[in-house]
Amino acid sequence: AQAEYDLGEAYYNGVSVEENLEEAFKWFKKAAKKGHVKAQYSTAYLLDYGEGVEENNVEAVQWYSKAISKGHLLSHYELALILIEGEDGVESNPEKAILLLTKAADQGLDLAQFELGVLFDEGEDVPKDIVKAVKYYKLAVAQNNADAQNNLGLLYQYGKGVQQSFSEAKRLFTLSASQDVGQAYYNLGNLYAEGEGVSKNYTKAAEFYEKAVGLCHKEAKEKLSEIYSVGGFGLKKDLNKVQELQE
Repeated sequence: AQAEYDLGEAYYNGVSVEENLEEAFKWFKKAAKKGHVKAQYSTAYLLDYGEGVEENNVEAVQWYSKAISKGHLLSHYELALILIEGEDGVESNPEKAILLLTKAADQGLDLAQFELGVLFDEGEDVPKDIVKAVKYYKLAVAQNNADAQNNLGLLYQYGKGVQQSFSEAKRLFTLSASQDVGQAYYNLGNLYAEGEGVSKNYTKAAEFYEKAVGLCHKEAKEKLSEIYSVGGFGLKKDLNKVQELQE
């Protein structure tokens, strides 16, 4: 089964053969049928996202479940994502999703820790619990998860579930931005535009907004237009720049 799995990986990543997702799926499934746990996950994943095969959530769930029975952490996470809101042919089951995520998070999977943070932070699919959100974000941040760094930064910026601290927000946004998270650059821009924990500085804000725009962040474009249209706080008013941004 290992040789078949390795061949699937080679086709999936285009290593020493031309990338071919259909071939990758074929070899993953052969290995999966022989009980190869990573191949079961890969088979499920391709079915889940419709890569190299027609999307089939029902079959994806079956293969994820087989891998989960062998303790495969990413399968816990991916199956949970399906169950949070449900997919074609698969009913939503947020309670089971939380159990799966908790199991993976407790065994150190940062993606699961982050997802739990989001779920408890937003409180849409599960009851809102800001204390749990902070707990799971912090676990993911300890593993350098860039999205968790950004989200925990927001909680510090607004003092939700933690003592408000602009300096801690800035520290976390900076860590996240260094991993190319557009939202984190945007949030840093906001700190300088509003003068939260730093001196109000539109030049600095513009630098961060520019970086966020470079990462396709729409709101950053609007904020950039806003500060260039008024100028001040170290920034020269520039209506041509505003025009350019609005095109």
